[in-house]
Amino acid sequence: MRTSKNTEKDIRGFLDIKGNKATGTGHEFHGIDPEQPLFSIGTAAAMLEIHPRTMRIYEEEGLVKPFRKAGRRYYSLNDIQWIKCIRYMIHDQGISIAGIKRLLEYAPCWNIVECPMEKRKTCTACGSCHHH
Repeated sequence: MRTSKNTEKDIRGFLDIKGNKATGTGHEFHGIDPEQPLFSIGTAAAMLEIHPRTMRIYEEEGLVKPFRKAGRRYYSLNDIQWIKCIRYMIHDQGISIAGIKRLLEYAPCWNIVECPMEKRKTCTACGSCHHH
Protein backbone atom coordinates (compact mmCIF):
# COMPACT_ATOMS: atom_id res chain seq x y z
CA MET A 1 0.00 0.00 0.00
CA ARG A 2 1.46 3.32 -1.05
CA THR A 3 0.32 6.46 0.75
CA SER A 4 1.67 9.94 1.24
CA LYS A 5 2.78 11.35 4.58
CA ASN A 6 -0.29 13.55 4.59
CA THR A 7 -2.81 10.76 3.95
CA GLU A 8 -4.33 10.77 7.43
CA LYS A 9 -4.56 14.56 7.43
CA ASP A 10 -6.04 14.53 3.91
CA ILE A 11 -8.69 12.00 4.90
CA ARG A 12 -9.58 13.88 8.09
CA GLY A 13 -9.97 17.14 6.22
CA PHE A 14 -11.85 15.55 3.34
CA LEU A 15 -15.26 16.01 4.90
CA ASP A 16 -15.72 17.83 8.15
CA ILE A 17 -18.84 17.78 10.29
CA LYS A 18 -18.70 20.13 13.25
CA GLY A 19 -21.43 21.75 15.27
CA ASN A 20 -24.29 20.54 13.05
CA LYS A 21 -22.68 22.07 9.98
CA ALA A 22 -21.48 19.62 7.37
CA THR A 23 -19.12 20.63 4.62
CA GLY A 24 -17.27 18.71 1.99
CA THR A 25 -20.22 17.12 0.22
CA GLY A 26 -20.50 20.07 -2.11
CA HIS A 27 -23.38 21.26 0.06
CA GLU A 28 -23.70 22.89 3.47
CA PHE A 29 -26.21 21.64 6.05
CA HIS A 30 -27.07 23.90 8.96
CA GLY A 31 -29.02 22.62 11.95
CA ILE A 32 -29.15 18.99 10.80
CA ASP A 33 -28.12 16.29 13.25
CA PRO A 34 -25.28 14.46 11.43
CA GLU A 35 -26.47 11.15 12.94
CA GLN A 36 -30.09 11.46 11.70
CA PRO A 37 -30.82 9.05 8.82
CA LEU A 38 -32.57 11.42 6.41
CA PHE A 39 -31.41 10.55 2.92
CA SER A 40 -32.72 7.72 0.76
CA ILE A 41 -30.16 5.69 -1.16
CA GLY A 42 -31.04 7.59 -4.34
CA THR A 43 -30.60 10.99 -2.70
CA ALA A 44 -27.39 9.96 -0.93
CA ALA A 45 -25.99 8.50 -4.17
CA ALA A 46 -26.81 11.73 -6.01
CA MET A 47 -25.09 13.77 -3.27
CA LEU A 48 -22.01 11.55 -3.60
CA GLU A 49 -22.24 11.43 -7.42
CA ILE A 50 -22.10 7.63 -7.42
CA HIS A 51 -24.47 4.85 -8.45
CA PRO A 52 -26.76 3.42 -5.73
CA ARG A 53 -25.34 -0.04 -6.55
CA THR A 54 -21.93 1.16 -5.34
CA MET A 55 -23.50 2.02 -1.99
CA ARG A 56 -25.11 -1.42 -1.82
CA ILE A 57 -21.72 -3.00 -2.47
CA TYR A 58 -20.20 -1.04 0.44
CA GLU A 59 -23.06 -2.27 2.62
CA GLU A 60 -22.63 -5.88 1.45
CA GLU A 61 -18.91 -5.60 2.26
CA GLY A 62 -19.73 -4.37 5.77
CA LEU A 63 -18.22 -0.91 5.29
CA VAL A 64 -21.42 1.01 5.96
CA LYS A 65 -24.63 0.13 7.75
CA PRO A 66 -27.52 2.38 6.74
CA PHE A 67 -30.63 2.70 8.86
CA ARG A 68 -33.46 0.50 7.58
CA LYS A 69 -37.15 1.35 7.73
CA ALA A 70 -39.84 -0.57 5.85
CA GLY A 71 -37.15 -2.26 3.76
CA ARG A 72 -35.65 1.04 2.61
CA ARG A 73 -32.15 2.35 3.32
CA TYR A 74 -31.61 5.77 4.87
CA TYR A 75 -28.26 7.49 5.30
CA SER A 76 -27.12 10.17 7.72
CA LEU A 77 -24.60 12.92 7.01
CA ASN A 78 -22.08 10.83 8.96
CA ASP A 79 -22.79 7.86 6.67
CA ILE A 80 -22.22 10.12 3.68
CA GLN A 81 -18.99 11.36 5.29
CA TRP A 82 -17.77 7.79 5.74
CA ILE A 83 -18.68 6.82 2.15
CA LYS A 84 -16.77 9.85 0.85
CA CYS A 85 -13.77 8.69 2.86
CA ILE A 86 -14.13 5.16 1.48
CA ARG A 87 -14.25 6.59 -2.05
CA TYR A 88 -11.19 8.72 -1.34
CA MET A 89 -9.22 5.74 -0.04
CA ILE A 90 -10.21 3.59 -3.04
CA HIS A 91 -9.85 6.10 -5.85
CA ASP A 92 -7.21 8.56 -4.62
CA GLN A 93 -5.09 6.34 -2.39
CA GLY A 94 -5.43 3.08 -4.32
CA ILE A 95 -6.63 1.04 -1.34
CA SER A 96 -8.96 -1.86 -2.19
CA ILE A 97 -12.16 -2.67 -0.30
CA ALA A 98 -10.35 -5.68 1.16
CA GLY A 99 -7.52 -3.35 2.20
CA ILE A 100 -9.92 -0.95 3.92
CA LYS A 101 -11.54 -3.85 5.77
CA ARG A 102 -8.10 -5.08 6.83
CA LEU A 103 -7.09 -1.61 8.06
CA LEU A 104 -10.26 -1.45 10.14
CA GLU A 105 -9.28 -4.72 11.85
CA TYR A 106 -6.18 -2.99 13.22
CA ALA A 107 -7.34 0.58 13.66
CA PRO A 108 -10.75 1.95 14.55
CA CYS A 109 -12.29 4.11 11.87
CA TRP A 110 -11.91 7.18 14.10
CA ASN A 111 -8.15 6.88 13.63
CA ILE A 112 -8.78 7.18 9.90
CA VAL A 113 -11.56 9.77 10.16
CA GLU A 114 -11.22 11.83 13.31
CA CYS A 115 -14.43 12.04 15.33
CA PRO A 116 -15.22 13.11 18.91
CA MET A 117 -15.20 10.56 21.75
CA GLU A 118 -18.96 10.87 22.37
CA LYS A 119 -19.67 9.90 18.75
CA ARG A 120 -17.39 6.84 18.98
CA LYS A 121 -19.58 5.25 21.65
CA THR A 122 -22.61 5.10 19.35
CA CYS A 123 -20.86 4.97 15.98
CA THR A 124 -22.65 2.95 13.31
CA ALA A 125 -20.63 4.26 10.37
CA CYS A 126 -18.66 1.09 9.97
CA GLY A 127 -20.34 -2.23 10.66
CA SER A 128 -17.09 -4.17 10.34
CA CYS A 129 -15.06 -2.06 12.75
CA HIS A 130 -14.52 -4.29 15.79
CA HIS A 131 -13.12 -1.46 17.91
CA HIS A 132 -16.47 0.27 18.47
